[in-house]
Amino acid sequence: MRTGTTEIISSALNACTAEMLASLIRTAYSPNIKERGDCSTAICDIQGRTLSLAANAPAHLGATLRLVPQILARFPVDALRPGDVFLANDPYIVGVTHLNDCTVAVPVFVDGQSVAFAIAVAHHSDVGGRVPGSEAGDSVSIFQEGIRIPPLRIYTAGTRNADVIELFLLNSRTPHFSRGDLAAQVAAVERGADRLGQLYARHGRNTMEKSINDMLNGTEIRVKERIRNGMRPGSYSASDWLDEDGLTDEPVLLAADVTIDDQHILIDLSRCAPQIGSGKNVPWPHTLATVYYVLKSFVDPHGPVNEGLLRAVKVVAPEGLVVNPVAPAAVSSRNVTSMILADVLMNAIGQACPLRQMASSGPFQGTILSGKDPRTGTFFIDYENFCGGQGASHHFDGMDAVHVHMTNTSNLPVESMELEFPVIVERYALAEDSGGPGRHRGGMGIVRDFRLYGEDMTVALRSARQKFHAQGMDGGRPGALGAFILNPGTPQEQRLPSTSSATPLRAGDLLRIVTPGGGGMGDPKLRNPQAVHSDHRQGKISAEAAENHYGQKTP
Repeated sequence: MRTGTTEIISSALNACTAEMLASLIRTAYSPNIKERGDCSTAICDIQGRTLSLAANAPAHLGATLRLVPQILARFPVDALRPGDVFLANDPYIVGVTHLNDCTVAVPVFVDGQSVAFAIAVAHHSDVGGRVPGSEAGDSVSIFQEGIRIPPLRIYTAGTRNADVIELFLLNSRTPHFSRGDLAAQVAAVERGADRLGQLYARHGRNTMEKSINDMLNGTEIRVKERIRNGMRPGSYSASDWLDEDGLTDEPVLLAADVTIDDQHILIDLSRCAPQIGSGKNVPWPHTLATVYYVLKSFVDPHGPVNEGLLRAVKVVAPEGLVVNPVAPAAVSSRNVTSMILADVLMNAIGQACPLRQMASSGPFQGTILSGKDPRTGTFFIDYENFCGGQGASHHFDGMDAVHVHMTNTSNLPVESMELEFPVIVERYALAEDSGGPGRHRGGMGIVRDFRLYGEDMTVALRSARQKFHAQGMDGGRPGALGAFILNPGTPQEQRLPSTSSATPLRAGDLLRIVTPGGGGMGDPKLRNPQAVHSDHRQGKISAEAAENHYGQKTP
């Protein structure tokens, strides 16, 4: 039973992780964190249960599932000391999504005993490996993706372990960013530990432990009640395709079979393709994060994120699948795969509550631009995910130019991009006719052109939906495909591959990113004529599309 005290403590835990996240973003050095917000913060109890998680990116919803048990397996509870700070990044050990997601954790002590951990996860710009940015869809082993760090102490009882930190920074091509971001993470978890200590002092350990159990049980009850009252029991299936496996043109099947009873959901991913030979595999915690994100979207979008949410769903996927790879499979570009998996899960679970269904979405198109900045003479890495279009629903058009599903990070502002990196953005616009036609139109992708003036530049590319469209629903049409184009409209125009690790670039080149649109919902002929004409006036659809898809002639 959730009492008033339980509600107060639950809200305080959520406020604590939110404050940690704000601290991390405000004090970080790299644009990846201070501008894009590719980070999260959490509090876990000593049992490893997630008590509160503030995640900008839903991909981090699984980042704490293995962390505490793996720390305690190496550093027993009795060996922990106030002032200890741990660092880890290996997805096969601690459960982060890939090696760039470096995790800092501190134990929280009450009356001399450790009761919890405060945690900060942040995407570092580079952690070594074969390519700048450490993320390449065509890597064939995790050993090519950067330094692997099990839980290690970077501070012992408040004393800085300079050798461990030096080892970490020596493996980064951008140590100035990693040094500052690591310090920001330490500051954030120390803030969280202080706030949690104050909460225990205010309410007492017994009250805290009882209220935490009540809080987790209450979340579980709430989620199960919404499943029972909001979803039709039965079995549902859906499937879709990842464009290619990162090494060849062979598409990759992603499929889900969902069984819903009056309180639980079973998600069987056994029909997904076997693990592939590239970095587009999805490590198991990231697969679970994808499931939890979709489940939360349907049953409790505004509710807390804690361990109680996880109890209502069981996920099955044998080891050796693309959604549950076995080490040392590469995983760095796992997120584009999880985007398509999220569409599959949205489709399958949505069949149990049709009015809440959403058509498939256009995921980000990712680039990692690197080289020498002539302004400073230093090496730079510009990691960017360019937003696509959201799938339409039964009630609304899909949102235009937005990060969907597992990447909910911000778009890097043009001013910040040009200030930090040797690029000039010459065009940034919605892509006409990219949203799938429907009674409710799919969200639009974007076109962004940037002129490059760096030296010795390369770009690594990763994407989805450059071959398989985001499908519409209930008569809605698919969204447009994405593309990478070098020097468009010139004799040197070149369509770049959807996945690559080190495409060479020259100063003066123009790189165009076209992102995919979301699928439409419902028969386009039933769209409100005023909405069609408005879309045309705003340049969202062409006159030809208005007539051919919507049956409307425009002035």
